[in-house]
Amino acid sequence: MTRTTGTIILLIILSVFLGVYCTAGKSLMTGECDKKLSRPIEYLIKTDIGAKLGKHYLEQINLWAKQGLIRYRDGSEPPEKERVYLVVMLARVIFGGFTVVLVSFISIGVIFMEGTRTEEIPVSNRKTALILALIILNGFLIRLIMAATFYGNCDMSWFTVTADTVLAGDNIYATTHHYNYSPVWSLVLVGLKKIQLQIPAVTFAFMVKFFGCVVDLASLTFLLLIAKNERLSTTKTAALFYLNPVSFLITGYHGQFENFAILMILIGLWAYLKLHNRAVLGTALLWIFVTIGMIVKHNVFYELIICLNTAIKRYRVKLLLFAVSVCVFLATFIPYWSTGKEGIINNVFLYSSGSGRSYGIMSLFKFSLVKYIFIVGLFLFGLFLKGKDIIRNCLLGMLFFLAFITGISIQYFVLPIALGVLRPSKGFLLYSLATTLFLLGDMDNVYAPGFNLLGWNVIWLSVMYWFIIEFKRSCEEVSGVTISFDRFFT
Repeated sequence: MTRTTGTIILLIILSVFLGVYCTAGKSLMTGECDKKLSRPIEYLIKTDIGAKLGKHYLEQINLWAKQGLIRYRDGSEPPEKERVYLVVMLARVIFGGFTVVLVSFISIGVIFMEGTRTEEIPVSNRKTALILALIILNGFLIRLIMAATFYGNCDMSWFTVTADTVLAGDNIYATTHHYNYSPVWSLVLVGLKKIQLQIPAVTFAFMVKFFGCVVDLASLTFLLLIAKNERLSTTKTAALFYLNPVSFLITGYHGQFENFAILMILIGLWAYLKLHNRAVLGTALLWIFVTIGMIVKHNVFYELIICLNTAIKRYRVKLLLFAVSVCVFLATFIPYWSTGKEGIINNVFLYSSGSGRSYGIMSLFKFSLVKYIFIVGLFLFGLFLKGKDIIRNCLLGMLFFLAFITGISIQYFVLPIALGVLRPSKGFLLYSLATTLFLLGDMDNVYAPGFNLLGWNVIWLSVMYWFIIEFKRSCEEVSGVTISFDRFFT
């Protein structure tokens, strides 16, 4: 059996499984028992495993029921037997998510080998196109089905409040303390809400995550364009990003929008690399799109500093362009300032996501000064990167952010994935594995039993390892001297 045939068989198996997965998800969301699945479920309920699963999920199921996130036939509290059934159905969906992750890793491994063929065994354009088509089809289906079967994390309810508030003509910063972003995302939510109102059968949560699915597809497009420009394997690039569990679990299950900001950065990088013969235009487009990314979500502002520092020699020009970007970002709040200035200051600029969680630096040091040291570090770190590889520099910025951040949320973990596929390493693979295992157990994601025992620092340790690898390579690029810490870090 050839590698291509093996890849095709694996992807076909994945597609068949997705049909079963979709059926289980539909039963969960509608409360309608599927006759084909009801008999084995009844047997499972009677076993010790079924009882343990019920105990594990019952509290969360009840919470979702009170919040109206699970829709039953008559909208009322279901009888006990049906509640247990829903718990087990949830477990089946979670098992489905785990299987998708497992098969995706196998697919990544097979296609990775396809991408590392030697010149003596070339891959025809037809086979490459077929592999890319299968990656795109399966990657999009995975995201879409996850988006349709799960509601998302707690932020989804506040996205609904934000859209309703803006549609009502109220100031989002004056009426709620749960909106922590620039006005741009609220305008996107309003647009999605208007579309959803025209299609009542579709939930607003699905629309938000469908938008994320489209953004990921657009990101894949620009990653492939960059890979082609950099003479990298397109199949490897596509597989490592679009079938990466970190990417599709956060897009499909979680429903946040870090990937929207990353897309803007990718567009800017592509323009800069593509137009290297027209440096002024390429640098201008880089600055414009990375600025848009910062406006979309300001937790990537350091990427603007890194891009300007790498692409421009004159410090006066760097400072001027950064100042203009900051002014544009601040100007987006002007229409909301008169009645919402307190909310803007407290909920946007002073907001610290998940500051109480034991992750990284804050699990070692508990004094508040660390937060301000970290912020200063974000501003200064990019200025010390002297390498000319702008992709690696941007990747280092994201790894620095995850390595020393003082407040964490799981959506942040998607940040380095897109750039990581352009500079694959042991660190990238270890990070993808560690983060996937964590997401499998996280309550706001897959929430599979056993995996929830993994702590946040499992990811942090993998981040530090990856950061050391990339920083070492950056230093070698500048000095021209190989730095040897240990064989483990090569």
